[in-house]
Amino acid sequence: MRVSVFFNARFALPLFATVSLFAQTPEALSTDQIVDKAYPSVALVLAGRGPGQAANSLGAAVVVRPNGILLTAYHVVKDAYSLQVRFKSGEVFDQVQLLGVDARRDIAAIRISAGALPVIPIAIAAQAKAGDAVAVVSHPASLQWSVSTGVVAASRLADEVPGAGTGYRLIQFTAPASSGSSGGVLIDTRGNALGLIVGSLTGGQNLNFAVPIDSVLGLGEMAATKSFANGSTLSPPATTVAAVNSPSAPPIPSNASNSSATPEAPEKSDLLTASKDREFILRNFKTMYVDAQRAQYFKADQLKAALGRNKDF
Repeated sequence: MRVSVFFNARFALPLFATVSLFAQTPEALSTDQIVDKAYPSVALVLAGRGPGQAANSLGAAVVVRPNGILLTAYHVVKDAYSLQVRFKSGEVFDQVQLLGVDARRDIAAIRISAGALPVIPIAIAAQAKAGDAVAVVSHPASLQWSVSTGVVAASRLADEVPGAGTGYRLIQFTAPASSGSSGGVLIDTRGNALGLIVGSLTGGQNLNFAVPIDSVLGLGEMAATKSFANGSTLSPPATTVAAVNSPSAPPIPSNASNSSATPEAPEKSDLLTASKDREFILRNFKTMYVDAQRAQYFKADQLKAALGRNKDF
């Protein structure tokens, strides 16, 4: 199992918490109006895992302050050595800092050296009802700034979702969200941001989950705890699309909302681990071999030692 603001610029920054938070556009918008409103505030985040490495994972982030503060899924940036943030406008930022982290909810705040960034209002997630229409803007399977639609399926405690942890609420929604959607934004029909995508269940269809943005806004208030290495060498991975009905077409991964740059190797979230899910392992791990004789059962230490002797491990 894998489950793995928008600030109105016309208000002064000190009024953010009391005025622009929960600002609501009065009338419902069409889908194209919603995404046009959201596009400038949704960023692409590229992560490199070591010096000189190309981007080997990606996710999304959402602007929550006009002065360069964004929220994303924590597992997108947790193990990154270098980061790069890109906007649909073509602007690229190579210097990124890590601010507050909520590991329980799998959300992190990051900061770039920008000002006057476009933001959209944040909805009160508790007011969202089952059946309400929603849209998602994210980067599934490296297909940047993609849009999908669905409805709110439920608002539930993480305690009810196997592997999601405890002590916080999740928005369950049906809009499709594939690998690479982590950190993408869930938007209501008034163009307000409801939540940040963190993952999905793999045992069904479109069982996707987002953390209410209004519950994690304070992360952007925290001081920087880490500066990532310059991400100027990072670039989005190429996207390969198999022909429809082609016998050689690879299977579509069902572990939605990971931050992987390629569907074959989705990023593993600490929040919603799949280590005990046999089906997840079969779908997402490449073949490894263990060279041992007369062994019918491996304990953990024996398995680690055998894998350590495998040059491909």
